[in-house]
Amino acid sequence: MTVPQLREADPAALRRAAEEWAKISTAAAEARFDATDVLSTLQEGWSGEAAQLGRRTLADLIDELSVAEQETEAAKLTLDSAADGLTLARRWLAEADDLAKANGLTVQDDGGVRFPSVPGQHNDPDAQAESRRLAGVAGDVRNLVTAALTYAADVSDTAGNELDRIKASVDYDRLDAWTERVVGEDLSGARDLGKVFGGSGGVLLPPDPYDRGAGTFDSEEPNDRDRKLANTLGAGIVGMPFKAGDVNASANMAHYLSGSGEPLGLDVEDMLKDIPDFQESVNTTLDGNLPGWQAQALAEYNRTGKPVALVKDTGWQPMSATDGSSSDWYYAVGSFHYNTQAKIEVKPAAPGAPPEVTVTYQTHVRDRYNWDHGKQTYVPGMGIVTDQDIQRLHRTGLAQEFDMGGNSDMRTRKV
Repeated sequence: MTVPQLREADPAALRRAAEEWAKISTAAAEARFDATDVLSTLQEGWSGEAAQLGRRTLADLIDELSVAEQETEAAKLTLDSAADGLTLARRWLAEADDLAKANGLTVQDDGGVRFPSVPGQHNDPDAQAESRRLAGVAGDVRNLVTAALTYAADVSDTAGNELDRIKASVDYDRLDAWTERVVGEDLSGARDLGKVFGGSGGVLLPPDPYDRGAGTFDSEEPNDRDRKLANTLGAGIVGMPFKAGDVNASANMAHYLSGSGEPLGLDVEDMLKDIPDFQESVNTTLDGNLPGWQAQALAEYNRTGKPVALVKDTGWQPMSATDGSSSDWYYAVGSFHYNTQAKIEVKPAAPGAPPEVTVTYQTHVRDRYNWDHGKQTYVPGMGIVTDQDIQRLHRTGLAQEFDMGGNSDMRTRKV
């Protein structure tokens, strides 16, 4: 995001677009109600193949209208929240412009600050004092510009990601379990955008939708090989490529074979310790975001004159454990997503003292336990077992995929 782009941004246009999506959502809801009434009427007194086809067609239409109703509402909420976010970013930029103009400074297109040309008066104490004062003002202007641009970029990227999710719903023509979950996450994420952009905390937007995994649970009949594989894996998880001490891979496989489908906790502290690339990625991503977050918190502190606690997050970042970095986590989770959420607090150490900035942060991990293509191993008594073989256990009801997640400890640093 550049200064000219933010100057040209039009929150009112986003609000007008939100109003149009609201109209579409209302129309979809009304059409769904009408179709549901028709289907209810046709349940009685209509039989035969034509009746069955008609009911299926209406049921599919109701599913599509339900998806359209929820996703268009999500689009409306997303655009409204984006408009609020851009309004705040433009206010910070306007404050930077006003402060600069009042002191003879200019905000440049690249976010820099240009000083007025003043003949050098090296031995003039008054001129030197004025130069120091202008340098301090320029620092405040730069902070406001940084706050405006980084915040506007956050709003644009986050809202854009939500709208991309909504766009994908065009392909959803039936409300099966997977689609219901994804559509529900789209709508809940859109409802939480205001809290995310407002920095109040307490929420995390959902990660990108998981793939459909092995398919529908317990949708096929198991054969003898399926049962033998489940029993073999269940007997101490023998034969799998887990090394001694790979307790997480073994525990996750055991939970898969239990068939409960219940969520399972992950020890994120152990993941950070055991997967060096993960810890490095967390540090790099956090360090890359902190200057902008600090600028935003300071901008609000300077505007209100009161202590500020701003909650921000890095968004969901992709990460993978490799067999080389940690065979345990490679087979326990493989690829996953993490999101580091931070609270940036600005307050004076004592009355009248300059503000201090403290950052408290925590890393969240989310994943879905399913077996991806590309893995295979030799299992005694079974021969070569592939990930497709293990996926079949889910479809045959002998195992069940599940959600996994966890949080790291809280950490604090002074900025």
